[in-house]
Amino acid sequence: MNIPSQFIVVDDDPSNNFICKHIIANFEPAAHIQLFTDPKEALGWIQEVYSHKTDDLETILFLDINMPEISGWEFLDEFSLFPGSLHAQFKIFILSSSIDPEDIAKAEKHPMVQGFYSKPLSRQTLTIVFKEE
Repeated sequence: MNIPSQFIVVDDDPSNNFICKHIIANFEPAAHIQLFTDPKEALGWIQEVYSHKTDDLETILFLDINMPEISGWEFLDEFSLFPGSLHAQFKIFILSSSIDPEDIAKAEKHPMVQGFYSKPLSRQTLTIVFKEE
């Protein structure tokens, strides 16, 4: 089980981001964790930082679907416009409170999404994520 040291959480709910940070830090104490409540800010930061990365560290990105400014699906549409070399650095997982079967099916079919998990993030979810690698 190879655990990446880079994590990004994009969710408009600050309390969920706090929970994610706590769970990830307990699971992987050396993790670098970036939290964003604004998906557009996250996209800008990712484009700026990852376009110039010289290492090939894998980053796990947990993405909420239902956000007011742009949805997780719109985030993925924007992310898909980034260069393939940037995509290769990421594994994206939907982390949502949605129980809509259409959201789950859409996540399963989306080429950039590795999995769909229910909030809140748990140690068990992280264990599952890394067992699937």
